[in-house]
Amino acid sequence: MNAFAFDRRRAPRAAPARQSGFSLIEMVAAFVVFALGMAVLMGILSASIRNARLAADYTQAALWAQSGLDVAGIGEELEEGHKSGKFDDEFRWELDIVKYEPPPIEGQSASAAAADTESFTGIELYKLDLVVSWGATRNPRSAHFTTLRAVNPNANGTSRLGGGQSGGNQRPGGNASNGQKGG
Repeated sequence: MNAFAFDRRRAPRAAPARQSGFSLIEMVAAFVVFALGMAVLMGILSASIRNARLAADYTQAALWAQSGLDVAGIGEELEEGHKSGKFDDEFRWELDIVKYEPPPIEGQSASAAAADTESFTGIELYKLDLVVSWGATRNPRSAHFTTLRAVNPNANGTSRLGGGQSGGNQRPGGNASNGQKGG
């Protein structure tokens, strides 16, 4: 036998090249991390959509409240009592109207308070409490709005609206002004 041939036979074989790629365990671990990340992301997106819808509902309630409070006492006399109704199929309202007596100013003497009260004897203040409700019975929502209205009684005993703090200036004819011209 040839010595060269002998060395070839005895020479250690080269180890097979290691295959490239990922093992099954690495793939499972990567999939679990991906699934957890997607679950967290979906939770965040769901909460964001829910909060956006809730904010839109509160905004709509505030717009309905402004609309309702702006017309209170316009065209009809303000009277103490309770009223309720619906704005649309989803939003309901309840309005309580009571006469309002301003509290005395702290540190003011009794004679000064009486003088202040006498200067406003022709003005009656009414407190308007409006609750706007919406939502199903299992998850009801509501928003509470309060404003004051001043009414000047005329000489014949009827009342005339003197102004209010319900958001917006009153124009002749009783429409709320938003700063735009036109009618």
